[in-house]
Amino acid sequence: MTSNIVEVIAAHRALEKYADTNRLLEEAVPYVGQPKQSESDPDKIFLRLNPLSSNGALLEFKTEDVVFAENVKTVSQKDGSTFQIVKIWVHIGSIGIKLEPFIVQDFSHVFAKDFDA
Repeated sequence: MTSNIVEVIAAHRALEKYADTNRLLEEAVPYVGQPKQSESDPDKIFLRLNPLSSNGALLEFKTEDVVFAENVKTVSQKDGSTFQIVKIWVHIGSIGIKLEPFIVQDFSHVFAKDFDA
């Protein structure tokens, strides 16, 4: 699987060239993070918003909704591994999914007592 999401998106269709930055701002919203193509559905990409955190939010978009993508930087970790940070511009009005990790806990004991006003 290609690790460069800009190449992955470009392989599906030609990305529009936005010479006018104002036009891009009117048509899309930028998101910055670590990208990964979905293994189960190659027409979707995940974007990890805070890749250096162990529990950051993950966004999911359809690749067809990405109107522009650009490499921002490459991050090197202590172990020598690297990963790419990209900025993707998603068409305004597109549907994205925010996946956020949480710890499953039983809070039923909190609701066992009546709330006192």
